[in-house]
Amino acid sequence: MFQARSRRALGGVALAAALAVFSGGCGSSRAQKVDDAWLARVPEEQLGDVRSAQTERRRAQDEVTRADVALKDAERALEVARRNADASRLRHDANKSAMEAAEATGQRAEIERARAELMNSETGVTAAKAQVNWRQQSIEALDARKQLRERELEVADARLRQAEFQALKQNGDVRVAEMSEADFAGALADAQKKVEEARRRVDSQTQEEQQARAQWERLRTQAQGYGGSGVPVQE
Repeated sequence: MFQARSRRALGGVALAAALAVFSGGCGSSRAQKVDDAWLARVPEEQLGDVRSAQTERRRAQDEVTRADVALKDAERALEVARRNADASRLRHDANKSAMEAAEATGQRAEIERARAELMNSETGVTAAKAQVNWRQQSIEALDARKQLRERELEVADARLRQAEFQALKQNGDVRVAEMSEADFAGALADAQKKVEEARRRVDSQTQEEQQARAQWERLRTQAQGYGGSGVPVQE
């Protein structure tokens, strides 16, 4: 009985291993990649498409780096906007206290001046909040743009792998004989599909960022346009 259980257990392990190999092979069918060292035997004059693909990949990598830098800059700008919003709230609180003090004096001139400053600080708080919102939307848009650049890099990678495969195949390298040209083409198509999805997200996030910026600019202009009387100055 023990031997029978042992045989069943060993059989189960073997089956699980076979399934793992099978599923692993299926999952990586579109992730084929040739060894860069193999290309050393291909004459340089036959590597035109490979060199072009390498240039495209370097350019795509540069764009990812630029997108990452822009995103980090936006994150720092958001922190500045948040500090400005905190300062605006403190100014508003101080003006509110000044208004209460002016009302306690009963002096019309003091009350009107304090009221004007309070109204000005209220518009400043609103504008500062709008700026924070714009900066947040800007980060979302830049994050989407960075993801797009990363997807474009994946396309460049897939195109480079395809070019390397074709160069080796044309040079008669038997080591790529078992590789499927359809898999390389499929991997490229998959990467291009992800680019289109990422581009749609960029379009959506960019529109939201533009709306948030327009709202902030309108409120900022309104806040800057208030004079001492608390009435918007006509320009």
